[in-house]
Amino acid sequence: MNTKPTPEEAQQALREVDHRQAQTSAAAAWPRWVWIAGGAVVAAYGILADTEPRFVRTWGTTVVVLLLVASMAVNTRRGGGLLGRQVRPRVARDPSSLLGAGLVFVLFVGAAVLLRVLDVPHAALWTSLPGGVLLAVAGPWWERRVLSRAAGR
Repeated sequence: MNTKPTPEEAQQALREVDHRQAQTSAAAAWPRWVWIAGGAVVAAYGILADTEPRFVRTWGTTVVVLLLVASMAVNTRRGGGLLGRQVRPRVARDPSSLLGAGLVFVLFVGAAVLLRVLDVPHAALWTSLPGGVLLAVAGPWWERRVLSRAAGR
């Protein structure tokens, strides 16, 4: 019995592995409309915060907490299953990604404090509109990048 594959069989097996990894990444990704809707929600919340500050004081925290709970639930096995996510590869956290996320968090908090100290008019509007557009445009690209790296490991 020959246990050593031919070069053609080895190439075919590697192509099959690459194809399955791409399928896994594509199955785990959110549809583009979810990213666009998320960007619209971020922009709408900023516009509401700027034009209707009373809404933010009364319902703003509730809306933010509900969105955070939904985003955490979707990343669990049961929550993802309820929303039709069939596959979710486990993404290993490496120190460089955690450092990058921490740096982005510090930059956002610093920018928010700076906007507050400088008393910039319509700060919520000017931060939520680009944030919403960035989420809608760059979200799918970022998700594909992360999922393809996770599937390749």
